[in-house]
Amino acid sequence: MNSLAYHVVVHALEGRAGWTPISRFVSTVVHIIDGHLPYHRYNAAGRARASEGMTEGQIESSIREFLFTDLAPGVGTISRLTTPAAVIAGFNAYNASAGIAVRTNVSMPSEGESAPVVAQRKMLVRAPDPGPCRAGTLAMFDGLLSFVGRNAKLAAPPRADLGTVAELLGVRGSAAAEAAWIFEREGSMPVPELARKLGCHQRSLERKLRAEGLTAEALRQAARMLRAADRLGSDDSLTTIAVETGFSDLSHMTRSFKISAGMQPSALRKLLWDDAGARAAAMPNAGRPQT
Repeated sequence: MNSLAYHVVVHALEGRAGWTPISRFVSTVVHIIDGHLPYHRYNAAGRARASEGMTEGQIESSIREFLFTDLAPGVGTISRLTTPAAVIAGFNAYNASAGIAVRTNVSMPSEGESAPVVAQRKMLVRAPDPGPCRAGTLAMFDGLLSFVGRNAKLAAPPRADLGTVAELLGVRGSAAAEAAWIFEREGSMPVPELARKLGCHQRSLERKLRAEGLTAEALRQAARMLRAADRLGSDDSLTTIAVETGFSDLSHMTRSFKISAGMQPSALRKLLWDDAGARAAAMPNAGRPQT
């Protein structure tokens, strides 16, 4: 059922009120596991911002703020692409695959940084389409497009991790960030072992994480998703990636990506490989970037 909206746009339209650095970090973790929120929140926030007269510039600023701490592997993969054409293909593939209530298809008939974006919106629910909702979705596309110049200068796609987000938000010393650091670098492990590595008792760790709004299981799942997403551009088989990053099998990883990204890992891999192939063709001495 198409009843969802991407979390970045929803949070950006709902506004900054009530957020703290640790709640922003918690949101990043939660949306690695599931990158979507109910459509009714998206629509309600859009109507509220329309009644307040929120400008497109304000919407764009808010979108970019939330996009900067977004690690969900679907849109995260698109943010690593190196050409406008690849970003357009990725954005449209996401919209066609995810269970979102409003699908947006974009094109850029002309080239260049100032080329206009042509967008078509397909409503899969019976509801009005507030202007701020349209503006927010296009602002997210523009944000993804803005990463192209940076990515094209890199030898390999940038690696996204929870440690970087924790530093950005100023919560590197939180229990959640420290636990995430262990999971990202050492892989899945039982909570008692995690607690020992952090120098505390299991109950103490669980209590600290609960106070911050997370569980060790959520952090483990998020870190597993990031490790798998980070390897999609490699030549390793998807089955190998699934097993080596802690999923029970490829089917398990595929289901998890579909929930998180709205896309299967094979589709995300195709985006990365197609982008790498186009880049190699443009630079004969360059090979496929390795993650």
